[in-house]
Amino acid sequence: MSWLVVWVLAVALNAVPAFMPPTWSVLAYFHLYQGLPVVPLAVVGALGATTGRAILAVGSRAFGDRFVPASWRANVEVLVATLQSRPTLALPSLALFALGPVPSNHLFVAAGLARAPLPPILIVFGSARFVSYVLWVSAANVADRTLRETLGSRLGGWGAVALQLAGFAVIVLLMRVEWRRILHARLPATSQQTRPLDSQEMDSAHDDDPRA
Repeated sequence: MSWLVVWVLAVALNAVPAFMPPTWSVLAYFHLYQGLPVVPLAVVGALGATTGRAILAVGSRAFGDRFVPASWRANVEVLVATLQSRPTLALPSLALFALGPVPSNHLFVAAGLARAPLPPILIVFGSARFVSYVLWVSAANVADRTLRETLGSRLGGWGAVALQLAGFAVIVLLMRVEWRRILHARLPATSQQTRPLDSQEMDSAHDDDPRA
């Protein structure tokens, strides 16, 4: 029963877009005061956190389709497409981000709004979260003694509220920037190389080929 509670709590903490305590602090409570072993606890916590973030991203996608202007969504979709074209940069950066104890809710809100492909993001996130939970829960030697204290200790601080609001402000800023113009100006060669040929260009190339 305790394992089911851990998973449900991890899902809930990660499905809510803001103002939730970090999942690792809840896992530390179950390790220190309920005696649950670290590695299975990290596995269940990572699975729950990944499920919750998937729910958050899908919900953000549905919200964006209804309430976010299409031009804003198009701006951030260009940025995501550019990052997708550079997986050697994007995926390691995501893994390093997920290894830390920092909240990742804004990342998945942005991914949902941009309609980014979720499976690779979730796989990297879940794997990195498992490693981070093992490290952080193993290092924890003190935790709040009740779940109520654990869940409520991070909700009322002005610093936490300001950090969450700043994160959402950054998302809005990212959506307002015309990334297509900026990235094409800075990466003209890449943009030209990665742009697929249209049908007229393919016909012209075929006509010019001496082997044709």
